[in-house]
Amino acid sequence: MTIDSKTRTLSDQTTDWLILIRENPNDPSLRSAFEAWLLEAPEHRREWQKTCEMWQVLGQMPPSVREALPLAADAPPMRRFSLASRLVGAAIFTGTALCLLLLVGPFLLIALQADYVTDTAQSRSITLEDGSSVVLAADSAMALAFSGDRRGVILLKGEAFFDITPEKTRPFTVEGGGLKIEVLGTAFDVRVGRDETAVALARGAVKVSPDRVGAAEHVLVPGGMLTLDHSNGGVTASTVSIADIGSWRQGRLYVVDQTIGSVIEQIQRYHPALISVPDRSLANRRVSGIYDLSSPDQALGALVDPYGGKVRKIADYVRVISRL
Repeated sequence: MTIDSKTRTLSDQTTDWLILIRENPNDPSLRSAFEAWLLEAPEHRREWQKTCEMWQVLGQMPPSVREALPLAADAPPMRRFSLASRLVGAAIFTGTALCLLLLVGPFLLIALQADYVTDTAQSRSITLEDGSSVVLAADSAMALAFSGDRRGVILLKGEAFFDITPEKTRPFTVEGGGLKIEVLGTAFDVRVGRDETAVALARGAVKVSPDRVGAAEHVLVPGGMLTLDHSNGGVTASTVSIADIGSWRQGRLYVVDQTIGSVIEQIQRYHPALISVPDRSLANRRVSGIYDLSSPDQALGALVDPYGGKVRKIADYVRVISRL
């Protein structure tokens, strides 16, 4: 696997590698190809370091990693890393290694846990062993949790629509994002995001329990929606049109009173580019609307234009959203 160095600028090549690594973190041939590209020239290593630092500035890295990431001038000389470090590419600066670990680590961990994974803009229909069906949304991951007396799954990331076959002796559970959903037979949507987890019920009834001691249980009826805020543990109940639950299956993203940052996170699953919103006041603005997932750039524009935002194409695989 190689990047076209004849028609692509060095900056674009670096971004291409970043996208490929994010989407294929456990591909050994990709890691080998990246290592070869990185060792090819000092310019490649400098550009990779600069790209890492750009995403640091744009707020893509958590504080713990930002503090650990040194400036390029402080980076030690090149050396071969141990076999364990080769999981994230060998022969790179310490700061660059941290950047790559940040990009690859969560993806690799999820890939190791998951039984089903989807890529960007790819959904997947799954029939479980009990006859229940799941539609796994783009850029999502799910692990099975079936046993003799238990039916269930763990939604590790992303979103899924469930249509559960009734079994009176074995309730079905979905766990993920700090919530546990228990059902006998019903249809519902679950979304696990960075900032929140949401459950919306299309048919039947479900019992939803936050994953913390003393938390109250909530019973949803059709059209009911429950959202867990990861920052403070708060739970919000609301209503939504049943026809709009799981509308992403038809290429539409229907949102009610969500932050722009949360909506962008959902659009990101259908967009090949990395999307950054450095302006937190813009990212935290709450919106409602319907967006076309088949045209993610247009969806981004429709989302932020009314609030003075502009989608800036930094490179083929980078979008930065900022105020005009």
